[in-house]
Amino acid sequence: MRKQDFENSPSGRLVPTERNQWAFVPHDLPPQLDLGSLAVPHGRAAALLGELNGIGRTLQDPYLLIRPLQVREALTSSSMEGTYTTIDDLLLLEAGGHERNQLADTREVFNYRRALSQAIESLSGLPLSLRTLRDAHRVLLEGVARHRGSTVRAGEFKEHQNFIGAYEIENARYVPPPKAETLQALDQLEKYIHRADDGGIPDLIDAALIHYQFEAIHPFSDGNGRVGRMLIPLHLFARKTIREPILYLSPVFEQRKDEYIDRMYEVSRDGAWLEWIAFFLDVVAESCKRAIETADKLLALQRDYRARVATAGRSVNLIAICDYLFRSQVVTIPQIAEHLGVQYRSAQLNVEALAGAGILHEVAHTSNPKYFIAKEIRDIINEVAVPRA
Repeated sequence: MRKQDFENSPSGRLVPTERNQWAFVPHDLPPQLDLGSLAVPHGRAAALLGELNGIGRTLQDPYLLIRPLQVREALTSSSMEGTYTTIDDLLLLEAGGHERNQLADTREVFNYRRALSQAIESLSGLPLSLRTLRDAHRVLLEGVARHRGSTVRAGEFKEHQNFIGAYEIENARYVPPPKAETLQALDQLEKYIHRADDGGIPDLIDAALIHYQFEAIHPFSDGNGRVGRMLIPLHLFARKTIREPILYLSPVFEQRKDEYIDRMYEVSRDGAWLEWIAFFLDVVAESCKRAIETADKLLALQRDYRARVATAGRSVNLIAICDYLFRSQVVTIPQIAEHLGVQYRSAQLNVEALAGAGILHEVAHTSNPKYFIAKEIRDIINEVAVPRA
């Protein structure tokens, strides 16, 4: 990290670290901001978020939208860090198809969705805190070996200096705080999240500040990007800014990855807070548009499913299975039997009826049990949604 690039930064200070290098310690939140200059991008993002919240309130089962969006979030947030899998492999693993899925990347993406879901569920009984993030990190890296090295401890903050953008600290683009300063900065960040007085800072702008601060601190040896992106919906959900956990930014961040990284870097180097926040609000607006588009498609498909099963048979179980598929896109006959509380043969007949209606398709090369996939839901999750005008 070039010392001269950061020594006059209004956003933090430099401290010496290992091998005669310097590390950047961000100042405590909040910075001085001219909120008036953000009125237009904030108003646009808030209006679209209000529309998305409205859709969430009208859903009989919000998980019709929550689960597909979380799958998309897990895939894109992970791919930003070089962890790739296919949506079919991820859905199969979620359904219990372990024999087909021994790839470390698939397991890690699966862990991301588990970590996100469990963190959201924890907010019903506990406030958002460093404990929430440590627990999420522990689940994220559970059972992940790969080539990470002995310094990575799942669920624990870093013990050694980390750095970004190179294999050697001397060539790093950015060096976050050392261990002692990291713990102090995290303590202040948690106090900021828990503060009673928000100082008039809108929650969406607050989310931008908190996300930057977490990434600038970079408290874990690995997984900071993914945990930091989880922090955004967690904070907004804890603040009740989103009524249901249906806003995820990683699909848009992934498409604008270079700008995303550069904007945060420029906050550290130059104090470019307004540019970062305006970018963040634009990502929120675009993410809301895409989530609304996805919700419209999923609801239309749910109606289409119900029309199709009306011709396949009159069993109410067929409708129940169709609704269940929006929670779990890959299923087995035993899982359907358990979900419906019926015998295997009854579940089998229902699955066959849905296959005949083109709703379920057998996953190739699976047996004992066979797996079936709802391809149309899978395709909606997997597509790059085009925002509405």
